[in-house]
Amino acid sequence: MRLLWTVNLIPKNSAEKLQIESDVLGGWVEAMLARLKDEPGLEIAVACKCEGADFDEIIDGVRYISLNYNRDLSEQCKQIIVKTNPDLIHIEGTEFPHSMAILKTAKGIGIPAVVSLQGILNGQYNYQGGQLQLDDMMLSRKPAELVAGWLLHLRKTRWYAKRLPAEREIIENADYIMGRTTWDRAWAYRLNPDAAYFAVNRTLRKPFYQRKWSLDGVERHSLYVGNGYYALKGAHNVIAALPQLIREFPDTRLYIAGHKPFEENDKRPFFKRGYGGYLKKLIDDLGVGGHVVFTGPLSAELVADRLAKTHVYVLSSAIENSPNTLGEAMMIGTPCVSSFVGGAPDMATDGKEALFFRNDDLALLAWAIKRVFDSDELALGLSKNGRVKARITHDPEKNAEELLGCYKNIVGSDGNSAPKEI
Repeated sequence: MRLLWTVNLIPKNSAEKLQIESDVLGGWVEAMLARLKDEPGLEIAVACKCEGADFDEIIDGVRYISLNYNRDLSEQCKQIIVKTNPDLIHIEGTEFPHSMAILKTAKGIGIPAVVSLQGILNGQYNYQGGQLQLDDMMLSRKPAELVAGWLLHLRKTRWYAKRLPAEREIIENADYIMGRTTWDRAWAYRLNPDAAYFAVNRTLRKPFYQRKWSLDGVERHSLYVGNGYYALKGAHNVIAALPQLIREFPDTRLYIAGHKPFEENDKRPFFKRGYGGYLKKLIDDLGVGGHVVFTGPLSAELVADRLAKTHVYVLSSAIENSPNTLGEAMMIGTPCVSSFVGGAPDMATDGKEALFFRNDDLALLAWAIKRVFDSDELALGLSKNGRVKARITHDPEKNAEELLGCYKNIVGSDGNSAPKEI
């Protein structure tokens, strides 16, 4: 079977060999490719969203081709399909224009295509402000709140909103949809009830299968949040819960993945810094600066190392599909406290593999964390049960088999389709 896979990034390992700067996100792409590339009878080409780069290289048995956003996407999609002559196209994500371009081209030629759901912007839209009171912030007399409120509002209404119709069009036109949670299944049904739906779980990056949490190596009363860049991820709620925890546990320390707001090494555009400005003001107002550490961007190895030393991992998002950071923490065995949102409840059972809370309920958040701080027995139970569940959810062999089964179900039992006229 010849597979063309389109992704929203350049996988880190291939980017390094192409000498192109890569993102720390999207590690599950690398993980699944590592498992699939040696599959007998499977020939893989990966079209990678990028800007300003042109490449067509075979690296470790996989062909990587650029989808350069500085050039015409429709024409590139046609050229890539001509080059690869795929039996099946796997479109990863619905958030970007190339997804619709490749789907239209595939349908016009008669090549089957399956669309994988990632974040689902239409389902996330109402939560983009992290449930902060943006209207109050936009009228505030405090400059940091005023600027943050307007920037978050403009990002939501001027940047996210215009992407929603395109995403709906992709999902509505897909014959085959791939997901992994009750939440994305519900959204697939909402937007395209006639599409065939396949459930396939994610495989994590290798370091998370190699590390194991132990109380002996833990920094007591430490917390870790995997994203401090977007309000939707809710880092502000964990910061706001700190004073309550610090009263009883004065050595509490919160580690947040990402650059410290407005430091020299934070190179993000100004319009993306509004939330960072709000976090900076919140930390100052609460007087918790000595208890918050921004780690900078972390590789998989460094995230695994941080989780192995952390007393409690916190997923504080206002909405999620299947949060990889929760899966990573569970795989390592870090005791998890998670907001009860989106697909997170599919990944863990409350009281057994994680402690759940309503994402904006600061009292319940602090109480859940305190319970783990207070009880090593609870921490060890969550750790053990979380690892057991994660090893099932993120089993590389099982997930690869299910993905291949999906492909064969769509293309045919022999995994090959007749050559197409292009």
